[in-house]
Order: sequence, then C-alpha cells, then structure tokens
Amino acid sequence: MKKYLTLALALFAVVAFSASAQMAKPKMETISGKIIDLTCSSKGKVMMNSWTNAENDDHMTPEGKKPHCATMCLKGGQPAAVFADGKIIAALACNPRATLSNYASKDAEVMGFWGGSKKDAARAFIPTKIRGTGGEWEDVDCATMH
Repeated sequence: MKKYLTLALALFAVVAFSASAQMAKPKMETISGKIIDLTCSSKGKVMMNSWTNAENDDHMTPEGKKPHCATMCLKGGQPAAVFADGKIIAALACNPRATLSNYASKDAEVMGFWGGSKKDAARAFIPTKIRGTGGEWEDVDCATMH
C-alpha cells in the first residue's frame, strides 16, 4: 500500500510540475524590421540626428564611412535590435555573434517573446527564430559571452 501511495504522490508531482511549466510558457510573437547594431545606430541618432546608421551596413563615424560596420559590430557581440517605421521597436536579448550577425542591416522576421511585463519602462525581446525575406525559419543561437 505504501508503495502505491508513493507512486501516486510522485505521479501527482509530475502532473503538477508539467501543468505549471505549461502555464509559464511565454506568448510567442513575430516582429518584423531591419536587424541593426543598437550601439552605433543609437550613437548616430544622437550625434547626427539621423537614423542613417540604422538604415545601412556602412556606418558614418567622425573619421568617415566604415563599410560593413553593423556586421562587424554584431559579430563582435554588440547588442542587436529591430528597426522599423523610423524607430527601434525591440532590443534583442541575445548575443548576436552566432546567428543574428548574419542578418545585419537586412529585413527579417524575428519570432520570440517579450521579457518582463507590459508595465516595465523597457522590455527586451528574446528571439528564438529568425528568417530573412521569403526565407526559411532558422533557430537563433545566442552566442556565449566568452
């Protein structure tokens, strides 16, 4: 009898854990826009009052134009964001080196979920999948910081 009681309690614990895990799943969403280097794009907006750095892979610096700057910065681990409708719509909570850097300055759809609460002043978007225009979905690999 004790054996059956232990088994029943263990089964109940597994079912309860499974139910709570399912309830904790975030709501998946898809956002669209250009994948940008958040750092250089934001600096460009402040320094030049222009989103030029968000629009191109060639960024303007005080020393002149830097070709493939967004790609290099994202491969170096600078934060990525999604830019649409003339503004940054999401900062991506993911080291972009492994996957997101391949989409630097390109239009893409990003599937994932919002971190935090709608009441938070700032929330990050946690990407899980990405695809370029007309492409196949690819899992997002958030590179380690090492």
